[in-house]
Amino acid sequence: MSEEARQESGGQTSSSTGLVVVLWALVLIPLAWGVYQTLLGVVALFAGG
Repeated sequence: MSEEARQESGGQTSSSTGLVVVLWALVLIPLAWGVYQTLLGVVALFAGG
């Protein structure tokens, strides 16, 4: 991105990056929790618990 385009956007690049990080966190945190819970269930299933 050129310097002129960055100045015209009003610095939206950094705020957009922050928004993307927050939105990905909203997706990945529950996903990671679900994978963790699934793995615990699999271990219990195969351990006979």
